[in-house]
Amino acid sequence: MQYYDITIIGAGPAGASLARSLGGEYRVLLVDKRALDKEPSNHIKNCGGLIAPDAQRALASFGISLPKSVLDSPQSFAFETVDCDNDIVQTYQRHYINVDRERFDRWLVSLCDDKVEMLFSTRYRESIKIEEGYKVTLLEKGVKKEITTSIIVGADGANSRVKRELLGVQKYPLKRYISIQEWFPNDDNINQFVAIFDEEISDFYSWIIPKEEGVIFGSAIEEGKNATTLHNLQKTKLKKYGYNFSNPYKRAGAFILRPLSNKEICLGKGSVALIGEASGFISPTSAEGISYAMLSGTMLAESLLEDKENFQALYLDKSKVLKQNITKKMLKYPLIYNKNIRKIVLKQGLGAIKNV
Repeated sequence: MQYYDITIIGAGPAGASLARSLGGEYRVLLVDKRALDKEPSNHIKNCGGLIAPDAQRALASFGISLPKSVLDSPQSFAFETVDCDNDIVQTYQRHYINVDRERFDRWLVSLCDDKVEMLFSTRYRESIKIEEGYKVTLLEKGVKKEITTSIIVGADGANSRVKRELLGVQKYPLKRYISIQEWFPNDDNINQFVAIFDEEISDFYSWIIPKEEGVIFGSAIEEGKNATTLHNLQKTKLKKYGYNFSNPYKRAGAFILRPLSNKEICLGKGSVALIGEASGFISPTSAEGISYAMLSGTMLAESLLEDKENFQALYLDKSKVLKQNITKKMLKYPLIYNKNIRKIVLKQGLGAIKNV
């Protein structure tokens, strides 16, 4: 049975950043259910694929530049806000980079040291505590595979199996949403990003993102509500604003977490660590998670490289800045999600783009 110092479940921006930052110092295994070693994967990542300014700063801090191969089109500089509650539309300048999320993840994985072992098209099944750490059961292309590891890292997203299985229920459970995304032909030539606020649909938001292959319409709807019905109702209401979506050719769904306090962040315990959205690191205002994923993965790597025996205490200390960032974003919360305050802000039109 093969042994690894560190096994990372999930090869998204969090897991890939951790593996890259560890270099070849430990024997590392990186696992993902997607076929990231070939294109395209059969598993669609339910993400709009926008690299926000926070994620751009994270990449800059790593000294990493995006290659042309991960970019998608259009690269828009306009972001339209549609406030259905107050029937107001405003357009602002925003600096997001439009990428193909699967190619972006594959590129991040390619930056890892050659000593990092990778298992793709592989599902995580369970972990059992043993004297040396954990015995981990994986399903590699349908074939059972068992390994042992000293440390296991959950980088497996909002519905983290590692978190549920090995750490149990959090003291401060995060609010969960169901994210639905559909892909449509871009018959109306939509060329800007759109954020939609509508309390009848959700206390979060919906979005429109044009891509080279079409246009994405997505919604984040609180768990426990009829997400499909509300998502479809939002499409109907958007016709008033000139957006007509019918006959999607692709559809995906996933859970999104939303921390409403930094007390809800769970970094792990003992020889189990969590990074990215699995730990609760995600923006409570925009659901942007790529920056938190890359930074938390890098912080955990730094902690493991400094002192493998006491990495949890180091990781807790290093990640304080991410918790503080989430607290700061909560101060913006009323400006975005209180419809009365939002009405005042949008009507004033401060910073809005004027038609010329």
